Amino acid sequence: MEFRLLGTPEVWLDGRRLELSPGKPMALLVAGLLRANRIVSTSSLVDAIWGDAPPATAAGLVQSYVSHLRRSLHTGGRQVIVTRPPGYLFDVAADAVDVARFEALTADGRAAAAGGRYGPAAEMLRSALAMWRGPALDGLTSPVLRQAADGLEELRLTVTEERVDAELRLGRLAALAAELATLVTAYPLRETLRAQQMLVLYRLGRQADALEAYRKARQVLREELGVEPGVELRRLHQAILTEDPSLAPPAVGDVTVAAPDEPAEDADRGAPARVPRQLPTQPGELIGRDREAAVLVAALRGAAAGDRAMCCAITGKAGSGKTALANAVAHAVSEAFPDGQLYAAFGGTGSGAGAGMAEAREVLGAFLRALGEPAAQLPESIEERAALFRSRTAGRRVLVVLDNAGSEAQIRPLLPAHAGSAVLLTSRTALLGLEAQWHLALDVLRPDDGLKLLSRLAGDDRVAAEPDAAEEIVRLCGGLPLAIRTVGARLALRQRWPLSVLAGRLRDEHRRLDELVAGDLEVRASLQLSYGSMADPVRLAFRRLGVVGPAQFSPWLLAPLLDVGADKAEYVADLLTDALLIDATGITGDGQPRYGIHELTRLFARERADAEEPVDEQRRALTRLAESLLSMVEEVRTRTPSDAQTWLDQERSLLVQTVVRASQLGLHRPACQLSAALLSSFRLRNSFDAWWRTHDAALTAAKAAGDRLSEAILLRGLGHLRYEQDRLDDAVAYYDGALSLFRAEGDPRGEADCLIGMAAAHRERGRFGPARDLLADAGQICARLDDSAGLAECAYGIGYIDREVGDFAGSLAALDRALAAYRTAGDPRGEGLTLRSMAITHRAAGALADAERLSVRAIAVLTDIGDELLLAYGRQSLAKVHMRQGRGELAAEPLRDALAVCTALDDRFGVALVNRTIGELHLASGDLDRAVEPLYAARACWAAMGLDLFRARAERDLAELHRRRGDHATAGELRAQALATFERYGSRERAELAAPRD
Repeated sequence: MEFRLLGTPEVWLDGRRLELSPGKPMALLVAGLLRANRIVSTSSLVDAIWGDAPPATAAGLVQSYVSHLRRSLHTGGRQVIVTRPPGYLFDVAADAVDVARFEALTADGRAAAAGGRYGPAAEMLRSALAMWRGPALDGLTSPVLRQAADGLEELRLTVTEERVDAELRLGRLAALAAELATLVTAYPLRETLRAQQMLVLYRLGRQADALEAYRKARQVLREELGVEPGVELRRLHQAILTEDPSLAPPAVGDVTVAAPDEPAEDADRGAPARVPRQLPTQPGELIGRDREAAVLVAALRGAAAGDRAMCCAITGKAGSGKTALANAVAHAVSEAFPDGQLYAAFGGTGSGAGAGMAEAREVLGAFLRALGEPAAQLPESIEERAALFRSRTAGRRVLVVLDNAGSEAQIRPLLPAHAGSAVLLTSRTALLGLEAQWHLALDVLRPDDGLKLLSRLAGDDRVAAEPDAAEEIVRLCGGLPLAIRTVGARLALRQRWPLSVLAGRLRDEHRRLDELVAGDLEVRASLQLSYGSMADPVRLAFRRLGVVGPAQFSPWLLAPLLDVGADKAEYVADLLTDALLIDATGITGDGQPRYGIHELTRLFARERADAEEPVDEQRRALTRLAESLLSMVEEVRTRTPSDAQTWLDQERSLLVQTVVRASQLGLHRPACQLSAALLSSFRLRNSFDAWWRTHDAALTAAKAAGDRLSEAILLRGLGHLRYEQDRLDDAVAYYDGALSLFRAEGDPRGEADCLIGMAAAHRERGRFGPARDLLADAGQICARLDDSAGLAECAYGIGYIDREVGDFAGSLAALDRALAAYRTAGDPRGEGLTLRSMAITHRAAGALADAERLSVRAIAVLTDIGDELLLAYGRQSLAKVHMRQGRGELAAEPLRDALAVCTALDDRFGVALVNRTIGELHLASGDLDRAVEPLYAARACWAAMGLDLFRARAERDLAELHRRRGDHATAGELRAQALATFERYGSRERAELAAPRD
């Protein structure tokens, strides 16, 4: 007899389905089968059938249903439902219920997956899922059974995700892509399915589709649940954006553990047989290196049984865990090399032909003695010792472990030549000339593995108690295992220290390497060993990188730093890469290689620069770099907007760091020039932090040098920054300071800029009179200078003010002048901004066709220049026109996009503006509930910013919202507040709102 619950409940016997009474008898049977071969109380069955409202005769009815079921299920064999106080036992075979078979097959599949046997795992999980015929317990409606059904459905989905994961690991990408498209449609809130879809698309080479899948997932989660995607989904999105190598398909297959072999016979060797066991003590748990270890173990075990000797090389930067991995792997395969395991630790200084080869000669002597060769009979030359070593290892299965080898020349004499033996080596250099069958470049630990290592050393409870501090410690260690081990050891000895204390110490770049010392664990010493082994030109280049301290760079950077040509700079970058002091991270769109430098390596480079580079040399290098960057910034402006912005985004960190370092070294003029040149780029992307860092650092240097004109330029730039951040009082203060200096230095254009900036800040505050006066003064200066750009800004400000006070004709006249002046000045950004402003004036005047036409033109101009933020403003303006035209269906998507841009660029005013417009859209469509949140959010934001006029506009909309809801008291209060504000500022809305309402 077979009981099927994974779908509509059914009972089958000998290939035919039994006809059972539906409804309550079936509910009773299902409730019992879900707890098969266990006693189920009568009260539990009552709950399963009737829930919280059973009839008074429920117990009797249960007995009746049991009798009916016994007659239907009677087969002449054993009774299925057996009375067992205080209820019944549903006595069935272990595999008679499909739920039990599903769970058993699922368990087998999970076990196979845990063992790395993904092929069988996928087949077992697929077979388990094939048992489902539809929704679990379909047709049964009691709350208890629906809850059970929900649990089964959740299990079904989890198993589906696990089966997809197994097939993902098997590389069945094309089929999974189609299946996952269906699954995420059916289960849009399952983040695991979303992540699997993204990963499949990425591995198929469809990065753009993977990112679009994330965008859709985020949109669904925000719309349906009001939440952002979870941490894992966000991390995967970031990894796809950066093309993280960890997303590459994993290796599949099982590592078979071979039985230990007996040592080889010792005939005709000319020396007594010895079996050296020289491996260091086996390390503890290896964290974050499972995949690498599995690959090496499989390769070395294959070599022991193969037909030629093998060499496996592990390379990586100092402190990356090469030695720990090699030691763990060597112990794991030691039984496959029964004739011995030889071990030598080098000093890592094999770049020269002298010391490195002498070290190799000594190691060969030690190996030969370990293999039984008498010390007195050892030959002198390294060539003869290498030949004898090859003879002594012939016919033997020997593992040779060489830790921290320095060069290919140092390694080659130590390589066995015959089948059955293998070499496992580590090095801080790339060893590009080594004939290694396996070459593993070891990276730093992933963040989650770094946390595991820290937990193992400092204690799980401490990491769990301070997760943010723990994550920061791992991040400040750059994922470097040696650094994490060092801080873990320190924390283990300081049980009373909160993790936040050490995180705070590590945060200080000037003392971070000092903190990464614990006993004989020291990051600085490890880096010094790598640095000391390099040739002088490589060390010089490394120090010059330390002068500026970039995290990412292209090889051209080394040309001004070293005062060499581009070809020599690329050659030196290759040498630094081979020395594993920098990492090759990719290729730019224009074909330039990109390099990265680990955070701790960068700090060490800064230390070496400060210790070994004279200050004058550092100043000269930075001056050359700043001049090169200034030329590049000017050249980039001639490119297409997207290409220019791509370059500026790519080099932003380097540009900022150059300004900061130049300022620190007293190079105030290059720092000021580069800061000023970058201002428009910073404004385009609202790069507020970079804007502040450059201008603040350069301002400090200019003040120290007594350069009042540079000081004025930088104060003006900070005024622009605070204006863009909507910190208007601060903006006015900076503009005022700059204004005094420009006047003292006799710079009328700078003076006009400050007057225009101050006018804009007053205008945003609704102080239209002072703003108009300031613009009049600035306009007179710009007219004397025949300054089209300045005249355009003045006319734009007048047009804005005229619109705000209801003078639409005056506004359009001024904006027409601004548009012509911007075009004369060749300023497409100003042109786009003015077209949008003209559209707003026409909309306010009721000329919606003109408003639509101008909004479309503004969007076209802003699209061409790639100004993402102003483009969002343009789309908001057009959306509002469509709303006024009764075409609100055209507004929703552009407003969502605009809100996303303003949020991403941290534009508070834009977020408030778009939120208010979204609220207006919901008001217009009659969806009052959805209008509440965006309107109140806009009001709160503008109130916090001190923008009373804009706050009053949101209050006007909220008054209308509450009026429609019938809350006339709140509506009246909000309406009165808005009207008072409009009256105080004399804005165009005062007449509209003062009109009586029903």
